[in-house]
Amino acid sequence: MQDTLLIEIITEELPPKLLQDLSSNFSDGVFNILDQNFLLTSESKLTSYVTPRRLALTITAVLDIQTERLIERKGPAVTAAHDDLGRITPALQGFARSCGVAVDSLKQGTDTKGTLCYIYKYKQPGQSLGEILISNLKDLLTKISAPRMMRWGSGSEHFIRPVHNFIMLYGENLLYEPIEIFGLKSSKLETLGHRFLSNGRIALSHANEYEKILLEKGFVIVDFEKRKEIIVEKLNAASKKAKGNLVQDNILLNEVTSLVEYPEVYMGEFNKTFLNIPQECLILSMKQHQKYFPLLDNKGNLLSRFLIVSNIATNKPSTIISGNEMVLHARLADAEFFYNQDRKKTLVSRIESLCGVVYHSKLGTLRDRVDRVSKISQKIGLHLGGKKISALASEVAMLSKADLLTEMVGEFPELQGVMGRYYAIHDGISDELATAIEDHYKPRFSGDDLPRNMVGVCVALADKLEILIGMFGIGQLPSGDKDPFALRRHASGVIRILIQKRLEINLHELILITKEYMPTNIRHNTKFDSMIIKNFLLDRARRYFSDQGNNYHAIESVITPFGSVNSLATLADIIPMAEKFLSTEEGRILANANKRITNILKKSGQDIICANYSLENIDMPDPNLFEIDAEINLWNSLQKIGKESEALRSERRFSEALSILVNLASPVEDFFDQVMVNAEDKKIRNNRFLLLQYGRAYMNQVADLSLMVS
Repeated sequence: MQDTLLIEIITEELPPKLLQDLSSNFSDGVFNILDQNFLLTSESKLTSYVTPRRLALTITAVLDIQTERLIERKGPAVTAAHDDLGRITPALQGFARSCGVAVDSLKQGTDTKGTLCYIYKYKQPGQSLGEILISNLKDLLTKISAPRMMRWGSGSEHFIRPVHNFIMLYGENLLYEPIEIFGLKSSKLETLGHRFLSNGRIALSHANEYEKILLEKGFVIVDFEKRKEIIVEKLNAASKKAKGNLVQDNILLNEVTSLVEYPEVYMGEFNKTFLNIPQECLILSMKQHQKYFPLLDNKGNLLSRFLIVSNIATNKPSTIISGNEMVLHARLADAEFFYNQDRKKTLVSRIESLCGVVYHSKLGTLRDRVDRVSKISQKIGLHLGGKKISALASEVAMLSKADLLTEMVGEFPELQGVMGRYYAIHDGISDELATAIEDHYKPRFSGDDLPRNMVGVCVALADKLEILIGMFGIGQLPSGDKDPFALRRHASGVIRILIQKRLEINLHELILITKEYMPTNIRHNTKFDSMIIKNFLLDRARRYFSDQGNNYHAIESVITPFGSVNSLATLADIIPMAEKFLSTEEGRILANANKRITNILKKSGQDIICANYSLENIDMPDPNLFEIDAEINLWNSLQKIGKESEALRSERRFSEALSILVNLASPVEDFFDQVMVNAEDKKIRNNRFLLLQYGRAYMNQVADLSLMVS
C-alpha cells in the first residue's frame, strides 16, 4: 500500500531569517530517511511547507511498509575457512555464529573480487513506516538547530521554539505506533489555523487536502513561494495606486514572507518634514527596524508613503495603519535628532577623537590606521593620477573614518561612508571628495558598485590593502569558513577595482607601498612573507576570472608567471586570448611541446628561466654546434617568429603575439622527432639545453604555454 504522508510541527513564532533553512533541513531530512529505508517509489514527490509557526511537509506515494529484501552476507574466503587438515577454522565458526545458523547452512559463492567465499542469504522482513519514523525522526529534529535553542515546561526536550502541536497523517489515518515528539502525541486529525483569523483547530480529512483545507478554513497559505508571490502582487498593486516605485529588496521580501501566514498590504504615511533627512537613513529605518517597503518617485526620490505587509486581513485597517505610523514617527524623529546633532561638529574636528578608539591591540588606534591609509593613498595616487590626485586622496583618507563617531552611524552602522558624504557636503567639502569618502568602502559585497572617481579608487585600494597586510602581518589569516575581518571580501574588492577600473599598477608594487607604512612590528617582521599576501590576492583573481567563464588552464598560464608583476587589467586582456589560442590545434601542439621542454629541463637539472624574465638572462646557443637540420630550423624560426612575437608584445598587441607563435608548432615537432637532446657529447647536450631554454622563453612571453595543458 502507498499513500501521502503529512508531518506538521506547530511552534511559537520561528526566527524569520532562519525559516527557509529550517524548512529545507526538516523536509530534506525526512525525505532522505524514507529514501534510505526503501519507503519511497518513483512517483514520490516532496512538498515543503513553512509559515512563521509551522514546519510541514507532504510526500506522495510513500509505502506503508518496506518490501521484503533478500540480504546476502559474505564471510571468510574458502581458503581461510579450513585449515590444512580440513577442519573448520574459528573464522568460519564466528561468521556462522554471527548469522545465527549452523556452518552447514552456509553456501559458497564469489565476492566482488571473484574470490570464492562462504555466503549467507536470508530474507529480511520489511519494517513499517511508523517504526522507521519513530527511530529516526527524533534524531533528525535534534540536529535541526539555531543559534539559540529553547526548553519549555518541565520536560527536557529542546527545540528552536516551544512546540504546541504535532501531527503525522498517512492518507486519511493517523500514523499510530504511538508516535510522540516533544511530549506530544500525534493523536488527533487536527491542525491549527491562523492565530487571529481562524477559529482554532481544523479537522483534516486526508494528507492530500492539507494545503487546501488550511487556506479555506484556517486562513493560512502554507506554501512559502505562493505566499511570497501574493505579497509581490499586492505590493505592486499598492505602489501603483500610490503612483510610486517599490524599493526592490529580496532579502526584506523573504523576511516578511517569513513573518506572515495570510498576508495583506496596507499603505501608511509619515510627515513630509522628515524628507529633509538623508533618504538612505529613512529607507534603512523603514526596512531594517519596521520591515516596511519604501516608495520612490520616478526620479528616485523618497515619497512620504510606505507599504506595510500585515498578518491580518481586515476591511477596516485604520488601527493597523495608524499604529505603524506612530511607531515609524518615533523612529524617524530619533533619526532627525541624530542628524541635527551630528552636523553641529565638522568631520575634521572628529579626527583627533579617533585616537580614543582602539582599532586592534597590535595595530594601534583608529587614528593610527587613518594615518597609514592616508600615506598609502597618497603614494597610490601618485602612481595612478599624479600630484593632484595624490594630495586629494590623502585628504579624503584622513576624513574617511570620521563619521564612525557620529550618532547616526552609531545607530545605523550600515550608513558608514554614506553619512560621511552628507556631512562632508554640509562642511563645504566638494562633491568629488565627499563622493570619495562614501565610495572608499566600495565594493562592499559581490556585485556592488565600484568607486566613482579616481580619488575614491586610491583610498579604497589603500583602505583594503592596509587591513589585508595589517591582519596578515599579525597572523590573523582566514581559516576554513572563518573570516572575522572579511579579508576575502577586501581582497576581492582590490581585484575588482584593479581589473574593472583598468589600473596599470601591479600587486607587487601595491604590497610594497602598503608595507612601507605599516607598524614596525609588521614592517620588520622576518616571519611575515609578502608572498603570502600576493598568493592570497592572486587566488581571488583566479576566482574572479573563473567567475567570468574563463578556462582554468588559460587562467593559470597567464596568472602563474605574470600575476604579481603585471597589472591585472593586462592579464584580463590576455586570458581570453590564451583560451582562444588553446582552442586551436596548433596551439595545443605548441602547448604540449612547451610542457615537454619544461619537463626535460627540470629532469636535466637545468634552471627554468621564468617567462617574464628578459632574454638577456639566457645564454644564446652556439649555432656552430648544431648537428641536425631540425636544430637549425628551430633556431632560425625562433629568431624570426620569436622576435616578431616579442615586438608585438611590447606594443601590447597580445592576441597577435600569441597567434604568430603557432608557426613554431611544426619546427618544434620536427626537433623532438629528429633530435636526441641528451646527446653523449656534453657540449652538444648543453647547447641543446640552451636552445630549449631560449625557445621556452620566446614562446612564453605572453603566457606560459606549458601550463595550458594538464
